[in-house]
Amino acid sequence: FFFDDAGPPWARKDPATEGRWSRWNVTRQAWEQLEQDPPRPSGLYAGIGATRLSSRAEHAIRDLYHDGAAMAEADEEEAASVAQETAAEAAHRLRSRLGRGACIICILGGTEFRGADSEALVKAIAEKIESVAGSKAVFVTGGMPGVQETFAKNCGDGSRVWNLLPLGQSSGFGRGTDINAGADLEERKAIFGLVGHIYITVEGGPGVSQEARAAHARGASVVPLMRTGGASSGLFEFPQGALQKPPFSTEEQWSLLASNTASVDESAAALAVVVGGAVAYSRKETAEQAADRLR
Repeated sequence: FFFDDAGPPWARKDPATEGRWSRWNVTRQAWEQLEQDPPRPSGLYAGIGATRLSSRAEHAIRDLYHDGAAMAEADEEEAASVAQETAAEAAHRLRSRLGRGACIICILGGTEFRGADSEALVKAIAEKIESVAGSKAVFVTGGMPGVQETFAKNCGDGSRVWNLLPLGQSSGFGRGTDINAGADLEERKAIFGLVGHIYITVEGGPGVSQEARAAHARGASVVPLMRTGGASSGLFEFPQGALQKPPFSTEEQWSLLASNTASVDESAAALAVVVGGAVAYSRKETAEQAADRLR
């Protein structure tokens, strides 16, 4: 039996099986969709699968072991536990959910685009960054319109995008997997500032600066697209240290993040490579080597 939770970049995407249980037909040498769930596992059996699950796959597996009443009770207990957790506990839970060993790249930005080319920049970054960031990278938004929604809708097929929202809320993006933490927006912001390894900022106001300060204060890498203005250019008490060139970037790449005369493609490519350098920094790989992967 097979539950298809795949699609690019891990496997060929097949609408006939995606999100469904199937059984292998030996005669036809093909997977055939089941009309109902497979039998509950018992006796000696083996389970083989990916290291990350979407919420639909998690529920599909859990449904094999629990009846509806038990599932509802378990979900209520889990929701009660999540509602009482601290910001640090929530960040730890989310990191486990996003995958052991994953590099978590958070996207920060305004809810409306103010710069003439900011939307085009975000789209270009989202399209370029998947390949240069590496296979262990996952991308987290705050489920907000503007920068975060645009990034989510343009980052590959959305399978590596997660949208972090307060409890009981959903993004409505139609891309990525929604996850929840924090009772309200302020609690969610505090958690968002703790969960990522790398933060990309585009435009933004006081809220973006608040989350960037929290991330920078604990040693996370913050990569601002300075040319877009707002918080990302240093306003609203944005962490000044984050505006300085980090060791995983070249002078040329960093200058392209601030240049208003560079093309959209040049700045977007530079940011993608800088983020790739941040991902690789712990592996002692240079920004130049990260750039080679983008070419």
